[in-house]
Parts: sequence; structure tokens; C-alpha cells
Amino acid sequence: MNMVEDRFNMDQGTSHGHVARRTARWFITRLCISLLLVVSMGSIHAFTPAAEAAGPDLGVTAQKSWEALLKKADAQTKASLQQAYQKVGNWTTQEQSWEQKTKTLHAANAAELSRLRQEIRKADEAKLAALADTLKRTQTRYEPMFTLYTTVNKQLAAARAAKNKEWTAALRAQAETLKPAVQLAKADVRMKKQQLADARKRKSTEDKRLRSMLAAADPFKKQIQTGKKQASLTKERYANALKLFKQNIKQGQPSRVLSSLNQLSSAAEKWAGSKQNIHALEQKVADTYLKVKKELAKRTQ
Repeated sequence: MNMVEDRFNMDQGTSHGHVARRTARWFITRLCISLLLVVSMGSIHAFTPAAEAAGPDLGVTAQKSWEALLKKADAQTKASLQQAYQKVGNWTTQEQSWEQKTKTLHAANAAELSRLRQEIRKADEAKLAALADTLKRTQTRYEPMFTLYTTVNKQLAAARAAKNKEWTAALRAQAETLKPAVQLAKADVRMKKQQLADARKRKSTEDKRLRSMLAAADPFKKQIQTGKKQASLTKERYANALKLFKQNIKQGQPSRVLSSLNQLSSAAEKWAGSKQNIHALEQKVADTYLKVKKELAKRTQ
């Protein structure tokens, strides 16, 4: 009886082992399939942009001729044509991107220049206003004493002219009593006038320095104008190359089409490069304004 039970247990163990192994094999198989799918999808994703990359804008007629040419070309020629075609599309896409970025940056630079000029004009205005107000209040406070001192001295002169000794002595004593206070008051007024004058001079000097820093962007702006002319020339070369490419498409000779397509790609690259150069110059303008902005921030501290 024990031998039968042992045999039954062994059979059961063997059965469970087979089930476990089958389950493991099934799991590994599913895992491998999943990994293959992931890799395959990654590969498809990686190659999709290249396969779907847009080329130049050909128009309906030229586009049909292009598609017909690709159908007739052998595999190697077709691959070369598509690769060159995609290059043109990549360069024209970059050109459009640089153009948009430059427009955005140029608008930001113009707004920043206006703001900085306004800030330079307003810089230290509060300080100057406070100093001017202090001077005005000081003069107003001392005005009665100055008026009294002037009046006493006039009366003293009249007393001396009249040779009135008693009157002269009394007025002289009053004038001498007022004189130290008047001298201190005048010194106080002079000091506050000088403080205001010095502050105005500092503002003028600092404003001139900051405007000079703003003017450092002018050479870049001139280069931008030159760069725009260059961009117009490269655009014209691209347009001519595109026209030649379309003509060759109609003729249907793959070798000539490929040659003109390579020329078109070179023209598109130069066109995009000219736009990138303009953006780089606009960025230099922005960097110049940033320096001025930082200097203005120091004045408000």
C-alpha cells in the first residue's frame, strides 16, 4: 500500500513539474515576443520620420511627375533621390524655423529697447525729486531769517547814512546776532544745492554710459541688414534651383534630376544658414540689452 502511494506521489510530482516547465516556457515565449514587438516598434518609430520627411513644395503637376519618376527608378536610384529630396525638406524646414524664431526675437528686442530707454530716463528720478524737495523745504524754512537779516542790514545802512549812533549801534548788534545763524543756514542751503547738482551730474553720466551700452547693439543691427540682403540672394538661388529641378523632373531623367536635386539641397542649406546667421545676430542684440538691464538693476539697489 505504501509503495502504491509513493508511486502516486511521484507521478503527481512529475505532472506538476511538466506543468511548471510548460508554464515557464510559455511565459518566456510571451516575453520574447513582447520584446521583439517593442524593438520593432522602436525601429519603425526611428525610421518613420526619415520615410515621411517632407521635401520641397513642388505643386500638384510637379509632384505627380516626381512620384512617377520614383516608380520608374531602380531601387538604388530611388533611395538616392528620396534621400536628397528629404535633405531639401529638412533644410527648408530649418529655414522656416529660423525665420520664425528671428521674428519673435526681433519683436522682443524692439520692446526691450523701448522699455530700457524709458527706464534710463526714469532712473534716479525719485532720488532727484527727494533732493529737490529737501532743498525747497530748507530754503522755505530759512527764508524768514534771510529776509529779517536783509532788512536789518538795510536799516543799518540807513542809520549810518543818517549818522544816528544809537540806531546804528542797536541795528549792528542785531545784525551781528543774526549773522552766525544766517551763515550756517546759507551753508546748509549750499550743501543741499550741491547734493542736488551732484546727483544730477551722476544721473547724466550714468544715463550716457547706459545709452552707450545700448548703442553697442547698433553694429549687430547693421550686420542684420546685410544678412537680410544675403538671405534674399540665397532665397533667389534656391528658387532658381527649384525651377531647374522641376524642369528636370518633367524630362524624367533620374541622373539629371538627382544632380539638380543636390544643387537644390545645397541652395536650401545656404538659405537656412543665412537665416540662422540673422538669428545669431539678433541674439547678440538681446545679449547687449540684457547687460544694460543688469546695470539698471544695480542702480535701483
